[in-house]
Amino acid sequence: MKSSSFAFLAALALAAPALAQTQTTTTDTWRMPYERGFWGHAGISVGRGELDADCPTGFGCDLRDHRVWRAYAGGRFNNAIGLELGALNIGDYRRGGGVTDGWGIDLALVAGIPIGANSAIFGKLGGIYARTEVTGDAPGFNTGKERDTGLRFGVGAQIGFTEKWALRADWDRYDLPLPGGRDELDVFMLGVQYTFR
Repeated sequence: MKSSSFAFLAALALAAPALAQTQTTTTDTWRMPYERGFWGHAGISVGRGELDADCPTGFGCDLRDHRVWRAYAGGRFNNAIGLELGALNIGDYRRGGGVTDGWGIDLALVAGIPIGANSAIFGKLGGIYARTEVTGDAPGFNTGKERDTGLRFGVGAQIGFTEKWALRADWDRYDLPLPGGRDELDVFMLGVQYTFR
């Protein structure tokens, strides 16, 4: 089984207990993004990205970058299901005698299991609009700019150390457009999250 299929199934497995829990909770009310009280947290995370892309023969490649970051804001439909909107800097990757870099805006449904007031484990499923740029001088190497939408999914956990502040860890996979095709970016991040409601 491909690792992307395994990760997707893991995200769904994490979300399933939360979906079942919301069906049995009668005191939990549903809110919509346009309603007051929906949006309730924001955060920033930094970490490492690994780009699953080709390396032309005879040219050095570095498909890892430790300067990837994501800023995000989110809200909750109920205690277990929410929505997050984020901005992602995908990092810089050396390949083909040049650099592959870019950014994206992502949107994801988040479903998980709350643990106490400010801790949880969760899965994420959504999409990304990404813009990438590839430079290089390897023969036959596709260069230029590309922009398109793609799938994004992942898993994560947060541990609250106060009522408002939490440490957060995430693993996400993004399907990115690149000149001449598409490639996957795996991102491992640590960050802080602030709950303001």
